[in-house]
Amino acid sequence: MRAVALLSGGKDSTLAAHLAVEDGYELVYGLTVIPSDSESMMFHVPNAGLGTLVARALGLEPLKVRSGRDDEADIEEMALVLDEIDVDALVSGAIASRYQKERLDRLCEELGIEHVHPLWGMDPFEELEILVKCGFEVVVIGVSAAGMDESWLGRRIDRDFIEDVRRLYEDYRVHPAGEGGEYETLVLDAPLFERRIVLERVEKRWDGFSGELIVKEARLVPKRR
Repeated sequence: MRAVALLSGGKDSTLAAHLAVEDGYELVYGLTVIPSDSESMMFHVPNAGLGTLVARALGLEPLKVRSGRDDEADIEEMALVLDEIDVDALVSGAIASRYQKERLDRLCEELGIEHVHPLWGMDPFEELEILVKCGFEVVVIGVSAAGMDESWLGRRIDRDFIEDVRRLYEDYRVHPAGEGGEYETLVLDAPLFERRIVLERVEKRWDGFSGELIVKEARLVPKRR
């Protein structure tokens, strides 16, 4: 089945695309939504435009949506784009947000396509373990949670990261996958990437409680063999 992956550039959407391919879906497009609402509960916000770079790294045709109004208008624009392409399914990284999943379920039902959500209901620690086991290179680009300071910006997801997140979950109930916006990520490399992403220029912003790693310049380079 031909599919379009909803790609934010983060770990959830990229892993979902990976698992969908393992399940036999043929990824053709990578759709990135630039949220109109900076506080969007529906779409990934930090460095959202880099989703198109992830699509290109995966060898997919990139598509981009932005309405300039709000989440619901963004979804309407998504519908217009999806209605113009030949796909049987939309792949998303929905893992625990009913707000996100139910809206995408409804959108796909209206369009007559399948909503594929391989991460839905997955234990968040299992997701982190899969990322490490499969060799994903994932960097933290945003933090906003108790116990997470400026040093978390730019960290890679590895075994030490998982253990630190486990402690934060036990102490502060920080969602291990960052589902509540506790942290945001960017995937630099993954098993299905034809090329990897290199961050050429970044700017770190920290206000004492939360922060972002703003990507000013990034490019695709050949993968190491």
